[in-house]
Order: sequence, then structure tokens, then C-alpha cells
Amino acid sequence: MEERFKYLDHMTDLIVEAYGHTLQELLENSAFGLINAMFDISNVELNHTIKIIAHGHDFKSLFYDWIEKIILSIYIDKMIVAKFDSFSFSKIIMTKKNNNNNTINNKETNTTNAREIEFVVNDLDLYEDAEKSNLKEDNSIFKIECIGIGDIIDLHKHEYKIEVKSITYHEMEIKRNLAGYYTARFLVDL
Repeated sequence: MEERFKYLDHMTDLIVEAYGHTLQELLENSAFGLINAMFDISNVELNHTIKIIAHGHDFKSLFYDWIEKIILSIYIDKMIVAKFDSFSFSKIIMTKKNNNNNTINNKETNTTNAREIEFVVNDLDLYEDAEKSNLKEDNSIFKIECIGIGDIIDLHKHEYKIEVKSITYHEMEIKRNLAGYYTARFLVDL
């Protein structure tokens, strides 16, 4: 079986390195790397669902928000996700439309309507567009949406290993090689 994630040495915290042939696989394996560090997931049953939505202005911020949403599902929703389903990737473009100048009480006003246009994209287009958005000013927001399936935390059933405070941008790396294989590395603050 191919390696999905591994833990790298760090003096005080934890570094997770995850892999994937697709962006979806990378996101799943990154989440499992985090969850596995916190809990024994061998006894997790697939009897509850949760909707997970992450946003970002570039790929690094999108990935960060994804991992944060996994942490929040544990601490707020009290759920250990052991499977993901119905992944979708999209790009949201903010557009502004200027309306005509209006005169109200002898004062001229200019109203602007903003609207969002959301495009469903495949994972490769999302990754490439999000990486390019770092290089230029872009009003785009990138979005990951999926259903997490798992179990409500029961400390008698799911061994609690370590407490995670958050992740950090420090030392975060997300790469895609020429063959299309993804690698992500992120630091977990314990």
C-alpha cells in the first residue's frame, strides 16, 4: 500500500507530510494525517455526516482553511472524520457593476452592485489558478466543499493521543511535481 502521510521530526511540534495523485487525495491524506495524530481512528464508525467548506484567496490559504475546518470539526462538532465524499472545487469571482449616478436630496451618489459568479472547476485547474493568484491581484476566492463522514468522539472508544492547538503557515509547503504528484507539508502547533 502506498504511503498516504508521514510525520517528520520537530523539536516541539509536529510536521505532517501528506501525498496524493490528485488534489482531492492530497486533501484527504492531509486531514487523515492530522486526525490520526490526535486519535486512534481504527474504531471510528461511519454513522454521522458534516458539511465541510473551505475558502482561500490562493492555494496556501485554501489549504490552511481546509486543515482548520478539520480541527474545528473535532473541537466544535465533536466529530472524527474517517471518510470524505462528494468533493467539489470552485472558483468564485467577485464582479462590480456600476449603476447610474443618482441624485438624492440634491447630492449625487454612485451606487455599485457587487455579485459573485461561481464556477465549478476540476482539481488541477483549481490548483493552477490558485497558485497564479499569488502572482497577480485577483478578486477570486477558491472553495473546497465536501461531506465528512465519521463518528462522534467517545474517549472510551477513540484513544486521544495529543492535543492540537492549530496549524501555522510557518514551514507550510504544497508542491506538484511534473508527473502531477502532490506533496503537502504543514506544521501542527501542539
